[in-house]
Amino acid sequence: MAQAKHKATIYDIAKEAGVSPSTVSRALSQPGRIAAKTEFRIRRIAEQLGYLAPGDDASDGPLPATGMIAAIVPTLTNVLYATAINAMQRRLESKGYGLITLDTDQKPAVERKAMSYVMRNVDGVALISSRLSEPDIRRITLVRPVILLNRAIPGLSSVTVDVAHAIDEAVRTLKRSGHSSITYLAGPASSWSNEYRRRCIRAAAFRYDMTYRVVRECEPSVAGGGKAAEQYLIRPTDAVFAFNDSVAAGFIAAARRNGLRVPEDVSVIGFDNTEMSSLLSPALSTIDMKASQMAVRAADALVAAVRNPEGNRPEPITLTAEFVQRDSVNGHKRSTMKLGPYAEIRRSSDSIVLTMLSNAFNETMPRINEFMRTHPHIIIDPIEGRTQENTLSLYWERVINHRSVPDIINVERTALPQLAASGALQDLSGPDIERELGAKVDRAAWQSAHYAGHLYGIPGDQSQTAMFYRADLFRHYELEVPQTWDEFYEEGVALHARNPQRYMGVLDTTDVQHYLSFFRSACVRPWTVEDDSTITFHMRDDLVRSVAEFIQQCIDDGALRAEPMWDNRYMRAESGTYLTVTYANWLGKILAASYPADKGLWKVTLPPAFSDPSRVSTAEIGGSTLAVSAGLPPARLQAAMTFLRWFQLDPVSVELRAPGGVSAAAGYVEDLTRRGTVDPYFDQPIYDVYAKSAALVNRDWDNLPFFSQLDAEFARLIVPALRPGGRSADLFDEWERRLKIYAVSQGFTVR
Repeated sequence: MAQAKHKATIYDIAKEAGVSPSTVSRALSQPGRIAAKTEFRIRRIAEQLGYLAPGDDASDGPLPATGMIAAIVPTLTNVLYATAINAMQRRLESKGYGLITLDTDQKPAVERKAMSYVMRNVDGVALISSRLSEPDIRRITLVRPVILLNRAIPGLSSVTVDVAHAIDEAVRTLKRSGHSSITYLAGPASSWSNEYRRRCIRAAAFRYDMTYRVVRECEPSVAGGGKAAEQYLIRPTDAVFAFNDSVAAGFIAAARRNGLRVPEDVSVIGFDNTEMSSLLSPALSTIDMKASQMAVRAADALVAAVRNPEGNRPEPITLTAEFVQRDSVNGHKRSTMKLGPYAEIRRSSDSIVLTMLSNAFNETMPRINEFMRTHPHIIIDPIEGRTQENTLSLYWERVINHRSVPDIINVERTALPQLAASGALQDLSGPDIERELGAKVDRAAWQSAHYAGHLYGIPGDQSQTAMFYRADLFRHYELEVPQTWDEFYEEGVALHARNPQRYMGVLDTTDVQHYLSFFRSACVRPWTVEDDSTITFHMRDDLVRSVAEFIQQCIDDGALRAEPMWDNRYMRAESGTYLTVTYANWLGKILAASYPADKGLWKVTLPPAFSDPSRVSTAEIGGSTLAVSAGLPPARLQAAMTFLRWFQLDPVSVELRAPGGVSAAAGYVEDLTRRGTVDPYFDQPIYDVYAKSAALVNRDWDNLPFFSQLDAEFARLIVPALRPGGRSADLFDEWERRLKIYAVSQGFTVR
């Protein structure tokens, strides 16, 4: 997709999207009026073309300074928002700025109009609990500095409050005091903070084996709490979390009218820690959302962005919520709930609720919501693990202790064999499913979803390696982009000698996957898994040692630097530290978020070859797979497979994917290549590189069925030696010995 050289119009977008201009107009100004797939595609194209809505155009030159900041809030009747506005106004006044506040009545269309209204009249905008879509918000940031409060979008400035620890403390307190069940009175469906709180409560309930239910879409007011109590009373629980303190107050009043005592019969916990929480009787336990601190930090960050628009990359600011325990929690509850864990109020008698464990849901919730809209009898209940490591650990701990597990787990393919070998996952093998789905999935990703010849999941994305490189720095140092690793080494040594602050590349030591990708690309196997019980190790072979010695030589001589490369959000190193990063294709969006000022400087090509440049082999790093837990009854298994097929392979779901990821659906990359799609950050049709890399993945490779132990030994033994003079290759004998001991202890036959 070529970037627009003139002011983009809805006609440009219509032509690119293959729809009428009126359809584009409805998609951009009246969300929800057309199919979700079409609306999402139009908004993505508008963002890539740099389209600005009427009233937002800054193409006539820089907008004049006004000395005013705008704050846009869903409603000023919410005490949390009013507190934040008050604190922000005082802080801005101390810095010489005035504040304009607009109440949107919790309507995205009104919020969008408010943005258009203030864009030319202010220097910056604070969006508090914004209901706008991500493409809308990104489009706004092209015109004025924007900061988000109570919402986070990768690569944009934000201030959020991490509630996970406070919620965990609250649920742990409930569990220890005898409670066994929780209901969450959820807020508006369009609220990011509501969904985040719900997932944290859900995860904590899962962690402490507590029954969980939810009353959805409560009005965030005292009246809304009263109405929510009616739904709660259908199937009451020991404790209630309310979306905010107002909902909690309304619930307490309604509960009393219905003969319930607080906290004797039901404990109640709110959110926000507003002034009313301590004045209620009993005094309300609540999660302190740090409204004033959040507003002050947002005001400071926004003013800094206004005064220095070309400053550093946007850094998300995260505060930590606090659980404030008061009298509304019963310290000695005798539970009467005996209905079993993980229940939820079902929408109808034929509905099936499926629990799904994943490290995060921020990017996938639009797809899950669309699935539930089109499959109303299947409800997906997300449980958030927060990190991939914690997600796997949480699932594995429940497996080995014979505790109930989620119905569906989203897991990296490197960890899939470990769960499959334990018997925790449903074997999905069968000639019908291999024929039906095998042809619809990228070949390398499909193979990685197998273990010992059996299928254990459906892949979600491709993760083949590519080389990202700084074209401007190669020109500056008069270097050629290396086509072989020998050239990489030679140029890297010369570069580092000229400028010790620069390296040709980086070896990510966050986990073992990047290290192993060198061996896979070299078509060298440190081990083979011959069936579901036999492992042959080759870590002492000359070819394996030669790759390890080459990596160490690159580190010794300054061509490579070994360190944790990124922090799950941004690259750690300053821009320009590495001239290249050879990594999975999904790193492209991390680079774009980390180094926004480098737009157009980074390019993408195939990785170097280990010998002949015409015979490149690539590897996989990461890559997710949806798997089903073993033992589901037939009806639930059928519902789970319906979700897996739709979520991973249906064209609507694929189109709704967050930008930057590469779907494992066969033909996805080829279709983007055929369209000539130009990535706006790399200013290059990157998908033709990804397509070539996907075809070159070395599939003669096995993942060990105990990735956690492999990674732990890598961190303990090899990582400390990945430094100049570290002699890491000499440790392979010991690495193999430790892995063999562990494999035998787990019942594997070792050769």
